[in-house]
Amino acid sequence: MKTMMQKLYVKVTGALQNEKGAQAVEWIALAGVVIVILGAIQGVFKDGGDTAVGKAVSKTLSNIIKGIKGDS
Repeated sequence: MKTMMQKLYVKVTGALQNEKGAQAVEWIALAGVVIVILGAIQGVFKDGGDTAVGKAVSKTLSNIIKGIKGDS
């Protein structure tokens, strides 16, 4: 049992120290956040939804895209 636990410990610590694994976790977390935001937006627009929210989201996204492009 002790040997098995030592082998498991070595595998887990190796995986945690691996930078590629950490980067993959960050990308997965980012994808999760995007999915949650899109799900929330879809929930607002379900069954007709609120057009005021839609306009606000559209305006905010347009401002973000303009900021990325460097437009004023």
